[in-house]
Amino acid sequence: MPVESYLLTAIPAAFVLVIVVGIVVRWVRAPRGARSRLRHAFGPIASAGETYQQLHTGQQGLQESIIESVQEQEIGGAEQAHGDTTAPTQPGGVRFSGDRR
Repeated sequence: MPVESYLLTAIPAAFVLVIVVGIVVRWVRAPRGARSRLRHAFGPIASAGETYQQLHTGQQGLQESIIESVQEQEIGGAEQAHGDTTAPTQPGGVRFSGDRR
């Protein structure tokens, strides 16, 4: 067999081997507990999948969605505490352009 066919087999196999070794190392170094170990070991793979999905679909990822919803709740809570519930807001918590404060 020519050298090119060995390289076409060896390069993907080495890539997979490096990923498996990384998962095992993260598993061993993770804190005790099954969920914690799973989260620490496979966290980078899940993050990469989420980033791929963001780039592929153009939508926000889970972390950005959670941050945005918490910010909206904080803004809504502050408005309710001050009695300012009359002005509607857009989903990002930004007031409509015609609203006056």
